[in-house]
Amino acid sequence: MKDIFGKVDAILIKSPDENFFYFTHYHGMWENSFAIVFPDKIEVVAPPLEEGKAHFYKNKKEMESLLKKILNVETVGFNGVSLSYNDFLYLKRLLKVKLVDVSKELKYLRLIKRSDEIAAIKKACRLSLKILNETEMEGKSEKEVVYFIECEMRKRDALPSFPTIVAFGKNTASPHHIPENKKFVTPALVDMGARYNGYCADITRTFVEKRGKKLYEIVESALYLAIDEMREGVKAKEVYKKVEKFFAKHGYKMRHALGHSIGINVHDGYSINENADFVLKENMVFAVEPAVYLKNYGIRIEEDVVIRKNRAEIIR
Repeated sequence: MKDIFGKVDAILIKSPDENFFYFTHYHGMWENSFAIVFPDKIEVVAPPLEEGKAHFYKNKKEMESLLKKILNVETVGFNGVSLSYNDFLYLKRLLKVKLVDVSKELKYLRLIKRSDEIAAIKKACRLSLKILNETEMEGKSEKEVVYFIECEMRKRDALPSFPTIVAFGKNTASPHHIPENKKFVTPALVDMGARYNGYCADITRTFVEKRGKKLYEIVESALYLAIDEMREGVKAKEVYKKVEKFFAKHGYKMRHALGHSIGINVHDGYSINENADFVLKENMVFAVEPAVYLKNYGIRIEEDVVIRKNRAEIIR
């Protein structure tokens, strides 16, 4: 936060920007609401439709009056990735302050997780693994397996972090396959994750028999090679390069990034790829997903990990 408040006096977040939840921890729609973040406090301006502590307004005039009163400062940060151009122009005219885009700083702020965030992600991961272990695929179609998984999430007060991917046979060759009516056959891939209490999990398992067994072992070795390299002080792109070389030694290439940060979003802003210049730090959380896709099938295995000083901890 010091990096941001060295540039601005306050941060203004307008819903539905996910940073509204990040700062307030308020669940629900909070439509047409604002979170105003100061170094020592957070104020919320909202219509009287939600439950929570806020300055509630009845009409546009009251809303504008509250924003001007609370934002009695010179410089205000905003999230340029989320705020629409029309809203930007409106707030600039209304507030008559210097508006500074702090989207890069906000993205990095969310990369290093607080202890409560890590606890929430762990709960999401453990719930996801429990549901996955209870999932039966024999005799079912891809769509039927998706239905079971996502219903189980909702039964347990969770939502899908993203549309669940279930792929059987040749469909595993497509990284973002859209489930269809194809009946179970191996290899079988399930990529799923629950969003629990606002935080996401992202886990992939591929189930093989004879076909794909050797490739599975290679991808699994790549996964643990990556995790063994991930610790505080290591450049993310160096982890990617080591896995890339490992696959090349076996005659394979990666079609997508090795992994990505997770948090409020399943793809939370940072990717582990060949251009990833950022350095791993303690309490960053990533989904690590090495994969190989051939013409007729693919293998992907994915674990969620927390970076520690001397190692990466697989969330189980």
